[in-house]
Amino acid sequence: MLFFSFLPALGLSQAVSAAEGRGEESNDATTRVQKLNRYAMQLFDDMNFQLAEKTLLEALGVVEKSNLANGPAGLATHGNLAVLYSIGLKNSDKAVFHFKKALAIKPDLKMGKQRATPETEANLARAKAEVASGGGRAVEPPAERAETPSGSGMKCPTGGEVQSGDEITIKCSTGADLRPATIVLYYKANGGEQYQMIPMAKSSTVGGTTNWSATIPGSDTKARLVPYYVEARSQRGTSIALSGRDESPSLIVVKGADAPAGAPTASADGDSPDEEEAEPEEIDDKNPLARLERERRKEQEGSTGTWWLSLGIGSGVGYASGHATEAFGGSGVSFTPGIALASLGHAVPEIGYFVSRNTAISLAGRLQYIGSGPNGIATGALTALLRLSFYSEDGEKLRWYFAPTVGAGEGFRFQVDAAVIDEKGDVKQTVKDTVRGGPFVAGAGTGMLYRLTRHWRWTVDTQFLLGIPKVSAVLDVTTGGRWEF
Repeated sequence: MLFFSFLPALGLSQAVSAAEGRGEESNDATTRVQKLNRYAMQLFDDMNFQLAEKTLLEALGVVEKSNLANGPAGLATHGNLAVLYSIGLKNSDKAVFHFKKALAIKPDLKMGKQRATPETEANLARAKAEVASGGGRAVEPPAERAETPSGSGMKCPTGGEVQSGDEITIKCSTGADLRPATIVLYYKANGGEQYQMIPMAKSSTVGGTTNWSATIPGSDTKARLVPYYVEARSQRGTSIALSGRDESPSLIVVKGADAPAGAPTASADGDSPDEEEAEPEEIDDKNPLARLERERRKEQEGSTGTWWLSLGIGSGVGYASGHATEAFGGSGVSFTPGIALASLGHAVPEIGYFVSRNTAISLAGRLQYIGSGPNGIATGALTALLRLSFYSEDGEKLRWYFAPTVGAGEGFRFQVDAAVIDEKGDVKQTVKDTVRGGPFVAGAGTGMLYRLTRHWRWTVDTQFLLGIPKVSAVLDVTTGGRWEF
């Protein structure tokens, strides 16, 4: 499937760069919107449309609360929602609604060749036609375009626009195949976090179709967005139909509204930037969406084409098998097999590459140092490792992975105390010697990445290795830093 993204939209990345140049923290509201959009469209690529929708609606909430609605952040978010509803969720009404919002910011908006589909082109054309005909500020979509959940028998509007302080009357209809005992309207008042509930009243019944309505009071329409959804319930109180959901509501845009009292005007992480958002630079590209796609791919983190360099340090514990040690094994020296430490520790430099968003291949070295001993005793082991890593979805901060591993070299070593046996079988003394596993190794590891900055990650890794043909086993624990680029 082709990838469509409005992010970073028409200078959003330049605005972020300018903000960083002024010494502001990277996790301000604009950067948060950028990250949410990027993550949402990665989910879109993976056809996880429901989670992509939820993520974009979260971004839209940040846009509205942070007074970014008329700039690049608003354009990016509305544009991505329009693409998602056009291609992924197949809801042309919502797609047109968000295309209209994007057109209000950039009237000459158009789709690029590589990202255009019949659905997006048709919905964008319809949005332009409705704006040109004066239909861009309807209170609610016409009834024939109302959303009809599959098999629900209930029709409700998907959104609209009103003026601040106006009452909003939501009208739904149910067919003869659906006989709800009650229908409830849920909405968020004035940018609040919790949904309010209003039972809908029957207004009329004509030809088997029952009409329902409920009114949101004007005192609750002071924020820039009013999220809402509608639920039909049976006599027992069981949900039998939905129009929208609590995590994916329909949206009414409120014109002339200010951010609600107490609403943050900075980032979600508590920053309070005093300077206004930087003006985006002009882009000399006849097709702005092509530029946006190039910028998105360039800035994409933890995705196809991303390289990394890392360095970790750690140590291990394992099982040393056999009875003979390496240096003195043939000279009457033996030890008891069992649990052994990998002595001082090891360093693990690594270079890797993401072949897809959740799969990476890397080449690492295990540079073990086990300390000094008598002349002729090995002081370490050097081994090259090839790892294939499978990652979880990219979260806000944390990401997990699993990595099968093979390698070759000197394997790994344990330093042990071995007994020197005389001709009579008595122990004369003990010496330090090494027990080796390898030279070939195979195993698997698991670990986590914690995002520190855009490029830097903190890693914690555990890895089990089995040595062949000299059989021993080691469990390593390693921590360090990674730079992704």
